[in-house]
Amino acid sequence: NYIISENIDKVPDMDGATKAYVKAEMAGLTAYRYMGMFIRYGGVPIVNKTFISSDDLAVPRATLQATLDNIIQLSDAAYAGLPDSWPEKSVGRLTKGAALAIKARALQYAARPLFNSASPYLSLGANNNMICFGNVSQQRWTDAVTANEAVIAWGKSHATDIINSGGGANDPNPNALDDYGTATSTPNNKEVLLAYKVDNNANNVKMFKFYIPVRGSSGRGGNDINNERYLTDNAGMITNFLRIYYKADGTDQDWPKVGDPARPYTDYNTRMQQMEPRFKADNYAHGIDAWNNPGNSVWSYDNINSGVNISGSGKGDAQSTKFYYKAGTRSWFEWPLFRMSEFYLNLAEAYNELGNTAKALQNLNIVHNRAGLPSITETEQSRLRLLIQREWSIEFYKENRRYFDVKHWKRSDIASGVIGGQYEEFRFTFAPGKSNPAITSDILSYTNNNTLSPYWNAKMYLEPIPLSEINKRILVQNPGY
Repeated sequence: NYIISENIDKVPDMDGATKAYVKAEMAGLTAYRYMGMFIRYGGVPIVNKTFISSDDLAVPRATLQATLDNIIQLSDAAYAGLPDSWPEKSVGRLTKGAALAIKARALQYAARPLFNSASPYLSLGANNNMICFGNVSQQRWTDAVTANEAVIAWGKSHATDIINSGGGANDPNPNALDDYGTATSTPNNKEVLLAYKVDNNANNVKMFKFYIPVRGSSGRGGNDINNERYLTDNAGMITNFLRIYYKADGTDQDWPKVGDPARPYTDYNTRMQQMEPRFKADNYAHGIDAWNNPGNSVWSYDNINSGVNISGSGKGDAQSTKFYYKAGTRSWFEWPLFRMSEFYLNLAEAYNELGNTAKALQNLNIVHNRAGLPSITETEQSRLRLLIQREWSIEFYKENRRYFDVKHWKRSDIASGVIGGQYEEFRFTFAPGKSNPAITSDILSYTNNNTLSPYWNAKMYLEPIPLSEINKRILVQNPGY
């Protein structure tokens, strides 16, 4: 990025306005990368120029505060120089809204308990300031509110906002499946502030096989993406996560516990049909046509093969279909990097930590109601905190957020089936001599069972600095590694 910024003025046939835009883009892209490192590692080396042979290349890790300040400075510089929008052929490049979003996300993570703490999760001795701020400050939550409000205000002024075509204030949205499905799946929809753009004419779409373990018989990826899984135990959604979703009426579903007697398949089918719209947009259940492409025969159950067909493995709660709402035979999708619902949930979280329950509920229910669910009314801070975190988990399922969120929230149950600890999954029994999950009468019953138990250690709150860098004897490794 700095090579471009430092040399673009030498380009003879580019006008000054375009050069300024490119410099601002470089600042924004650098801020985005630093934001990611801040979340994963804490304080990192700050490099703000290209190096030449005479430079001192031994750049140590900066403090957490200096790293955050660098992100804010770069984001502000990007905002000052970027346009609000681009011509159609350039859609997907950074805008002022994207610069605001980078700043808001960084400040949100700065306010959360992992960093916003008097002492670190593990001691790093004299370098504790690389992994925590050394104090707890409500001002960090106030700064997060200001930054997230700025994103939403910009969005409302530039036709970028959460999609809700049917529900009013505090009213469940009757079009929730279509609105949420559109927000997560349709390229260039108004809820996505920034996305990983894809050349839809490209032949190589193999990267997508890791995110969607199903295929259709009408050319939708074919065997290229069959049997490739981004799912726990190679068998679909685990029960630990299935329980997070609500029923369509906003209550909890009664799924079997480990050790409960077997339930008939009809119980599974009925309970799956009762699930909330986001579950139906993001997943399909065994023996039921995918909800995400209604009326499309490519997505009928007998036409799509689960990543692990339950006739072969006999296990797995559901299979993911996220990012493919009304996609038909399209294999590619555009990964959303920033969706506007993030900033409403950020506000709900920040306002709750500041004790402003009314504002917390207002912003939480903007997302919750859009999902077709009745308003949440909880006012006790700790219980509301868990409900906000639950909303995060559902709304951003498979969007690469939960793993980092639960660590930065310092969830007390993180080693109890959240990241580490016992995982559970459904197992199915077929009638004698039967094995076709597309014929629901072949499936007799299901139970919930313990499966793998992933490792968790407190050192995992932050990622290890790569060994190749540590071996240069300049950087301090994060504690525990």
